[in-house]
Amino acid sequence: MITTHPMIALENISASGNDNGTSFTNLNSSFETGRIHGIWNEADSVNTGFLQLLTGNIPISSGIIRYEGKRLDHADVVYYNRAALPRPHQHSRKLVYLFDNIFDPADLASMVRLYKIIHPLKQMGRTILITSTDYNALKAPTDFFHIFSKGAFQARLHARQYHLLDDVFRHLQRS
Repeated sequence: MITTHPMIALENISASGNDNGTSFTNLNSSFETGRIHGIWNEADSVNTGFLQLLTGNIPISSGIIRYEGKRLDHADVVYYNRAALPRPHQHSRKLVYLFDNIFDPADLASMVRLYKIIHPLKQMGRTILITSTDYNALKAPTDFFHIFSKGAFQARLHARQYHLLDDVFRHLQRS
């Protein structure tokens, strides 16, 4: 894989084993480092399972996850859910930050907390992945939007392309 940007790369990942039975087969995708990535799926359990792959909590049966060309060291990854939001810079030495459905789009204070946490991390060059089932709320804080559906990443849009999201979702519903 040739790239001009450092990235996290998932290469032919297959895994199963989280509590809800979510499994992944030949999963491929990449995420530029130092950016904020939104990952949408219609089910919270799939979002959680995907992030658990990156933390090492779900063992990978085949494939590899790389960070800047080397095997991802799970010690460089930190995971948060709504119940365990960090203080800003609590783990600022980690390279990858995973936020699992941490904000309530109806709660403006939760969005403000999120910005106070993630934007300083981005300025430090950290990679941030945020999952949500609410795609409108997910657009606001992210540089890239990834749609994970039907067991694969179906689309990846840069923030400049977010105006196309409704069309992409309509196309995916028809296919």
